[in-house]
Amino acid sequence: MRIVRLGESAWILRDLGDRRPYEVVRSIAAAGLDGVSEAVPALQSVGVYGEPDLLDPDALIAAATGSDGSGAQAKSHTIPVCYELGEDFVAACDRLCLTTSEFIELHTGAEYACEAIGFCPGFPYLSGLPERLVGLPRMEVPRVRVPAGSVALAYDQAGIYPLERPGGWWLIGRTPLTLVDVEDRYFPIEPGDRIRFAPISEGEYEARRGERL
Repeated sequence: MRIVRLGESAWILRDLGDRRPYEVVRSIAAAGLDGVSEAVPALQSVGVYGEPDLLDPDALIAAATGSDGSGAQAKSHTIPVCYELGEDFVAACDRLCLTTSEFIELHTGAEYACEAIGFCPGFPYLSGLPERLVGLPRMEVPRVRVPAGSVALAYDQAGIYPLERPGGWWLIGRTPLTLVDVEDRYFPIEPGDRIRFAPISEGEYEARRGERL
């Protein structure tokens, strides 16, 4: 693992070995280092922000490679998905040579890990996509508007658009749940959390619209 200075009050940890970035963040938090105000996981690195006069780079590396403590239990979430509302669901099935039933069985049969939050508030980048669902490229022409709650795939990742945003991933379903409330600072999904998906009908989607995760 190595540390790279980024400006006056930020550092990046790279070459994390076999540790996930969110695991490194938990280790840093458990150490309670002086001078560290925040550690943020990305997909392959960790950003650290703090006070340069107080932060000891050697101590930071030691903390980052240490135990993540006893209180770092990952949360588990089950996200209901109406696949019929996915604008690209049928096209994705065709491209991957799967029936709709096979696609849903694969997608709901896996457990995913939230590797990082990014792009927009609360957007979880999820690893763990089954091999037979891997390979959908980003759209050549991104959508100007992706509905909030859209469940999406691109390459070997899954994600959920918690807010209406432009986007270029394949939309394979939609959840009725509210995953983010910026004003209330409601962000229930965090890096390291485990996610599973469960199929629901359009009727259940309407009945549960706006329900919080």
